[in-house]
Amino acid sequence: MTRGERQELDLRGDLQTEIMTSVWKLGRARVEDVRALQPSSRRSAYNTIQTVMNRLVDRGLLVRERAREGKAYVYRPRYEESEYVARAINEHLTGVSPDTRKAALLTLVEELDSDELDEIARLARTVKRRRGRP
Repeated sequence: MTRGERQELDLRGDLQTEIMTSVWKLGRARVEDVRALQPSSRRSAYNTIQTVMNRLVDRGLLVRERAREGKAYVYRPRYEESEYVARAINEHLTGVSPDTRKAALLTLVEELDSDELDEIARLARTVKRRRGRP
């Protein structure tokens, strides 16, 4: 990944994270849809949400298209949430030593429960078979 791609995956602040979480939850969202998910006690101004969503478009995290009715835009995530997390982790592990990479991944795996570990092991075997390794 290039340096520019690294920057695009970083969510800068709580509001960007909150907006991305809302759009992932909704799948497609207008500014007002995102605002509606915020608690009324701390609901951001329409223009604030719109500005942040447009910045997320500029950074490649959201895609914007004109709504069928009216002048509003509809936003959707460029990446599914799981793909975003995987890309972000991979980006942070790029350039580190193999030992550091393994240690970081082990730390993540150690947090999984027994059923999740079994599922990961099954998926790892599937990936190995696809790569032509037993």
